[in-house]
Amino acid sequence: MSIDKKFLDPSIKINMKKKSINKLKDVIILGASSDIGLEIMKLYINKGYNIIAHYNNGTKAFLNLAKKNNIRLLKFNFSTDVKKIENFLNKKEIKNCDIFINVAAHLKEIHYNKFKINDLLEAFKINLFPGVILTRILGNIMNKKKRGRIVHLSSIGSKFGGGDSTFCYSISKQGLEFMPKMSKEWTKNNVLVNTVRVGLTDTKIHKKIKSKDFKKRINLIPIKRMAQPSEIANFIYYLGSEKNTYISGQVISISGGE
Repeated sequence: MSIDKKFLDPSIKINMKKKSINKLKDVIILGASSDIGLEIMKLYINKGYNIIAHYNNGTKAFLNLAKKNNIRLLKFNFSTDVKKIENFLNKKEIKNCDIFINVAAHLKEIHYNKFKINDLLEAFKINLFPGVILTRILGNIMNKKKRGRIVHLSSIGSKFGGGDSTFCYSISKQGLEFMPKMSKEWTKNNVLVNTVRVGLTDTKIHKKIKSKDFKKRINLIPIKRMAQPSEIANFIYYLGSEKNTYISGQVISISGGE
């Protein structure tokens, strides 16, 4: 059904024009080779977005998917000199992105009573610093373009003080829940920033924790099971797409009721 243009309010026509111009299209995913990152990447591929996928150690499934779909790959290890991290995050192709999905994660099993400053520093370099710096860089650019989505992945462990051997991971992820005051100003220009607290998920990173009793851990979850990576990915895709038109500045748990 067509609508006679003479019945349209002029302001509506302007807004419709802006919406078509400000379409989100370019995505940067940090940690795209992780189990959750791979599922997120599949969703953006299916919807026709242009994807830049960052990885450190890419799995065969990840590299094959990227090659098949002509995805731009950026290999970089954040466990390095901070100057190199800053130089990487200032790459021109990253600055052109309309959507920033931060799945980057490093989990080293070490007991709370035994971790040292270097263990904390390593966790912060990978789990926190890239997200904080790139939020500032891209947030300001997105604000000028009047479009953008930023989604970080935190951990449900930050709610409970971390596990006996995952304290460094949890505290570094919790920093992503601390949203800059500037992000509230960006919201009026269609730049929406959110953090997701991810609960226990059936991923390789969790299975590497030798000391974890998964049967006991699952019993603490009201829904009585681990999440699947695709369940987490679906919600992250929603927050980091044009489907999300009103959610910003939130820390949202996907944790089976924990």
